[in-house]
Amino acid sequence: MRRGIRMATGLTTLALVLVPVCGQGRLGAAEHKSGTIRVGVVGTLFPNTPEPVMQAMMRPFKLLLETQTGLTGHLIAGGDAQSLAQKLRDDEVQFGVFHGVEFAWARSKNPSLKPLFICVNQQPVLRAYLVVRKDSKITSVADLKGRTIALPRQSREHCRLFLHRRCVAPGTTPETFFTSVTTPADVSKALDEVFRGKVQAAVIDGVALACYRHFKPGCAARLQNLLESEAFPPAVIAYQPGSLSDALLQRFREGMLAAKSSQRGREMLQMCRITGFEPIPDDYDRMLDEIAKAYPPAADK
Repeated sequence: MRRGIRMATGLTTLALVLVPVCGQGRLGAAEHKSGTIRVGVVGTLFPNTPEPVMQAMMRPFKLLLETQTGLTGHLIAGGDAQSLAQKLRDDEVQFGVFHGVEFAWARSKNPSLKPLFICVNQQPVLRAYLVVRKDSKITSVADLKGRTIALPRQSREHCRLFLHRRCVAPGTTPETFFTSVTTPADVSKALDEVFRGKVQAAVIDGVALACYRHFKPGCAARLQNLLESEAFPPAVIAYQPGSLSDALLQRFREGMLAAKSSQRGREMLQMCRITGFEPIPDDYDRMLDEIAKAYPPAADK
């Protein structure tokens, strides 16, 4: 049961093998043609993760990429969203893995960036929830001032942004608004702590919350959503037009989209903690524009 909840929390936790960027420049055209590509990964996909654990988490995506496309992949630590966008522009990497909201930020500075496909874990839209006990006297965010809140350790970026931007009083931070922010190992432990009264609230991803309700309906019935986030666009694989041939782009896209069509592909996707890659939705641009307005980059707030 708890394993199922842990799997649901790993929204778009793509498993990538990083290689050092020091001393690496542009790939030559011959390398592109030979099927060697570099994929940059935004740093917030692995927040506060020790290097050995991160390396173990990253291996399956390289295997998935090479199995599905026949390409040789070198995976690069991309830094923040703007740094990764610059690496794409400079052809230091040919594809970039972004959280949806961070891709919206990167695209605002580099409008030529193009999404190739999205990364989905059960649902094509991400949401976060602020969860409290039903019998508590907490009716608004203001009632949580000076209380304790939980944020599961492997929470994705939309949950972190929701905590920092929506779950505290204006002009404050979680560190100053709450007595403490605990980091339980997983969603099940975080919600159990709310249920038992050890913490007064938790910020939880929507898919993980649905999973908890399925496996622990009795406990879930004693909890309620105090606040729901805006709709966040899913993570995306993006590229800089002009750096790769149309044939290689098509090969990469079609191979990755087909991953969920085979048993082996589904098993590797599960190792990456996603359920599949999907074509870019028709309303993806609108979602990017809306989330960038609701959650502008920190410097632009």
